[in-house]
Amino acid sequence: MSRGIYLFRNIRTKQVLTTTETSLLSRPKLIKGQVPDPTLRPKTIRPDHWTPLVVATGFDNEVSQNKVYVLASNPGHPLVPKTEKEKREYVLMRNKNKRLADLDTTEKQVAQLARTFVYMDSMKSDAIPAKNKVKLLWQDKDWIKKVEDAGLRWPEWIEHGDLDLKRGNIILNPEARPSTS
Repeated sequence: MSRGIYLFRNIRTKQVLTTTETSLLSRPKLIKGQVPDPTLRPKTIRPDHWTPLVVATGFDNEVSQNKVYVLASNPGHPLVPKTEKEKREYVLMRNKNKRLADLDTTEKQVAQLARTFVYMDSMKSDAIPAKNKVKLLWQDKDWIKKVEDAGLRWPEWIEHGDLDLKRGNIILNPEARPSTS
């Protein structure tokens, strides 16, 4: 089993779910913990609607993987707080548009992942790999710059790479796939 954390993004609603499995189908109950509002939860998980956003691999053991997973799977906050103008615009939105805005959690979960690693680095957590680096494989590397533009700095033990996908949702990177042994 590969030790990784997978952030899956819904292609229609832009919701993001975090899991330690390579598929969301193996853990359907994780939705309740990650989407607190029952009205925003997807009723079913269709595998063709979910694509990997980022995969974090390279953890030394399962305990360190689980520590990062617990922190990264919590609902996050945006990279940059909303301005007063944006807050007013949100209040004036039609309910349908508000729901679409509430469903889009991509920025919040990427920010939560970045804050998790910054927190672990500042606290000198034992989940930080002793020898290797944690490798973040991104579907869209623009998120790296967006995080840095928001004032967060990736720790030196984080390495970035490209996530290779087949048909949009099948991971090809060997380090992100489960081992066959």
